[in-house]
Amino acid sequence: MINPEGDHIQRILAVLHENISHSNQLQQSFMEHQAQVLQTIAADIGFSNQSVSTTYSPQPVLTRTQLEEFGTGSIAKCFGPDFKILDQRKSPRIPNGDLLMIDRVLKISGKRGNLNPPASITTEFGIPKDIWFINQNTYPGSPLGVLMEIALQPSGILSAYLGTSLMIPADVNLFRNLDGTISFISCPSLLGKTVTNHSWLLSSVSAGGMVIQKFAFELSTGGSVFLAGESSFGYFRQADMDRQTGLDVGEKTQPGHFGGTNRYDYLRVEFASIFPQGDASTKPYLDLIDRLYLKENGGKYGLGVIIGEKELTGNEWFYENHFFQDPVMPGSLGIEAIIQGLWAYAKYFQKDTNFHNPLIDFSFNEPLYWKYRGQVIPANREIKFEILLKTKYISDSSIKLAGDADFWVDDVRIYTIQNISMKLSEG
Repeated sequence: MINPEGDHIQRILAVLHENISHSNQLQQSFMEHQAQVLQTIAADIGFSNQSVSTTYSPQPVLTRTQLEEFGTGSIAKCFGPDFKILDQRKSPRIPNGDLLMIDRVLKISGKRGNLNPPASITTEFGIPKDIWFINQNTYPGSPLGVLMEIALQPSGILSAYLGTSLMIPADVNLFRNLDGTISFISCPSLLGKTVTNHSWLLSSVSAGGMVIQKFAFELSTGGSVFLAGESSFGYFRQADMDRQTGLDVGEKTQPGHFGGTNRYDYLRVEFASIFPQGDASTKPYLDLIDRLYLKENGGKYGLGVIIGEKELTGNEWFYENHFFQDPVMPGSLGIEAIIQGLWAYAKYFQKDTNFHNPLIDFSFNEPLYWKYRGQVIPANREIKFEILLKTKYISDSSIKLAGDADFWVDDVRIYTIQNISMKLSEG
């Protein structure tokens, strides 16, 4: 039996795949938008430019209080009375509480009711010295998963501001990140600094009532861009997400040849033995791994394999913060678990490496790439990942690891990640 709606979804995903496959245009987009960034900086310090039509105001367009309303309260109190209808039904939201990585929206542009470019947003997020994700991080600096949230969250606000949810059927009310790329220009210390996000809409594709939107983004601090990327998001029906088939069309799989007697080829390590939990009263927000299985060498590239597992209860903290009426684990935390696996591998096999002023860098010769084709919800009971190392350098003064990874929930492979990397060096 032919399913027209299913055909629509397949066509949307085909277009999406083509767009992501041509992300070599990222550098061109990056350069084209440096002018906008520089114009904003010039306005901040008082220089005028007669050719610039935009203006800068120190007053935010949207405050933290308004964004919190978007997260768990009245959407109309954030965007205005035109959005009152969304308060009466389940509607896409942004993260809330400790997962809301935006303090204010400085500028936002685009024509409401028009889902085509141009449209853009500029936001700020301050990182105080006592913030939870710095204190709880197992490695120096800001967690990779948090940087992804800071980079991606403004896209959801811009999409909502344009009125996307007002233009699609009421039952198309789930907003999901699908895939993307990030290039790290540098990895500065962000402690005590303000991160500025500039994001802009690249395209919108509609079919069967659903919408796929692609955005580009840059993160900067002190006027210097340190991260740039592109990412795609989709609006879906609950029924579509309930039919989760993952990357293997419903087939249940295990990492590589892991399982049965093959487990004896791996060294089992309790994550807490490498990174003690410390004060049990602290919120274990970044407690993302229970067990590790390590191979110092071997795997697809011959340089090592890392497998991590985590049992879930359904009461994890992030469900309350992501999202209101639609609890789902952020994909960024899945990627954060993977980067923790890289760090644990380095610490376990090089216990004597000492750094007086360690610096972490996530840059690699290729952009970080991710694809999500499934979700983790409170009904799920186990997540796991596998990293196949393809770059490995460990010495007394530096560590560099990079690899490709996959991520499972209840034996369904739902994420694939390429070029995830970590470099540790003396500051």
